[in-house]
Formats: sequence, C-alpha cells, structure tokens
Amino acid sequence: MNRTFLPLILLGTSLAIGGCATEPNLTDLQKQVQTLSLQQEATQQQEKQARDRLAAIESQLDEHDFLVGELIKTEEESNLDTRHLLEKLERTSAMLREQIEQTRISTQRRDQDLSIRVKAIEARIDNMVHRPQSGSSQISVPVPSKPVPEIQDASPTPPTQTQSSPEKSGVENEASAFRSAYKIYLKGNYDRASAEFQRFVKHYPSTALTPQAFYYLGQSYYEQKHYDPAQQALQHVVRDFPNTKYRSQALVMLGQIMIETQQRSKAQELWKQIIQDYPGSPDANHAKDQLKKAGLS
Repeated sequence: MNRTFLPLILLGTSLAIGGCATEPNLTDLQKQVQTLSLQQEATQQQEKQARDRLAAIESQLDEHDFLVGELIKTEEESNLDTRHLLEKLERTSAMLREQIEQTRISTQRRDQDLSIRVKAIEARIDNMVHRPQSGSSQISVPVPSKPVPEIQDASPTPPTQTQSSPEKSGVENEASAFRSAYKIYLKGNYDRASAEFQRFVKHYPSTALTPQAFYYLGQSYYEQKHYDPAQQALQHVVRDFPNTKYRSQALVMLGQIMIETQQRSKAQELWKQIIQDYPGSPDANHAKDQLKKAGLS
C-alpha cells in the first residue's frame, strides 16, 4: 500500500471512531496528520540517502574487486615474465658454461701440443749437440742402461739436403709417436697407452722425450694396477735420467706403489728422499702430504 494514503486512512479511522468530533479535535487530528506526513517525508529522505549510500558502497566494492582482479592479473603476468626471464638466463648460463668448458679443453689441448712440440725441439737440439764429431770427444750426458743404437758414421760429411731429411724426419716421427701415445693416455685408455709408450721407449731410448715417456708408461701401468711393470718403468727414470724433472715425480709414484703393495717403510724412505733432494719443491710438499696421509710422518 502506498504510504501517501496513510494520513488519510488514519484520519478516516479517527472520524469513524470518534463519531461526531468537535472542531478542536479535528484541528488536533489535522496537526497529527501533518506531523505524520513530515515524518514520512523525512523517513523517505533517509531511505533515499541510505539507498544512495548503499549504491555508492556497492560501486566502490565493484571497483575494489576490479582493482583486485587487475592486480592479480598483473601479478600473474609479472610472475610469468619473471619465469620466462629466469629460464632464459638459465639457458644463457648453461650455454656460457658449455662454451667456457670447450674453451678450457681446447686451450688444454693446445698447451699439450705446444709442450710436445717443445720437447721435440729440445730432442732435436740434444741430438745436434751430442752428435759425435771427428777429432773431438763426445760430450758426456746421462745414458740409460738400455743400449743405445750405434751411430753408423761419425765422420763429418758435407751437409746436403739428402742427409738432413732423414734427421728431420726422425725427430718429427719421434714427436708424432709421443703425441699419439700421450693423447691416448689423456683419454684414459691406459692399456693401449702403455703399449704405445713401451713402443716409444724401445725405438727412442735416449732422447729428450724418453724420460717423460718412461714416466707416463709407469703411470699407465699404475692406473691398471699393474704395479710391477709400473715400478720398473719409474725406476728407469730415477736411475737413468737423474737430471730431469721427472725423477722427483717418479719417486712420488714409486712411494705410492709401495703403499699399494704394503711396503710402507719403503714408501716412507722414498718420500723422505724427495724432501731431502728437492726441498721446497711441489713434489717435496706432495711427499710431505703423502707421509702425513699414510701416518708415516
């Protein structure tokens, strides 16, 4: 029912109940109707204000929900972008690590090839310096116990292209043979490496590369746990090439073989010999560490 009819209904009801009302009573009733009308208008105004306020609140809530949704959407997009960026960085990092590793391996191989070439040049110089000449005595150098091939002709001959070619070819063949055996050793194929180094020391028993070949021959046998032939090869270095840097390294390995074969006192003797003969050297420091590790210091 419409609220505008409420004062009229109340007025009609009052007239019906009061019967023939007096004029003063009618005036009071009119005042009451006016008061009720004013109150009704005030109530309607309050209701309108409440509805407007509610609509404003609902609008704010809608805007808040929209903003929250946008924020969530932005956060999800940001997280997705961050994940993509992290994945890209990981791929780039992996690629860089691979490039660094390839560069390291390439550099190591170049260094090894340079080292082999230097040894080949040293061997060639050694052969030239110690070649016997007529009318002069041969320079004394350490000679291994294994017999050296006899030089066919020590008399001077005019240098010709035909004579120099075999010598150059021999040095190059020596370097090539050592390089081939060493590369096999680096790949971890110790069985084949030991065979190659054995062939090398047989064909080149007294060159600049020979002590190094004997050392790696011993290393190859050691890696296969063939301790007797490893010991024999390393003893060649110690006995026949005492003035090379491989002597101290061979002593270190011999001490390790003594440990592996339960000869601790001999290992102690060998490592103390390194400390005495090569004080302050890396091999001497290594020997000290091995003595401490084995409980022999």
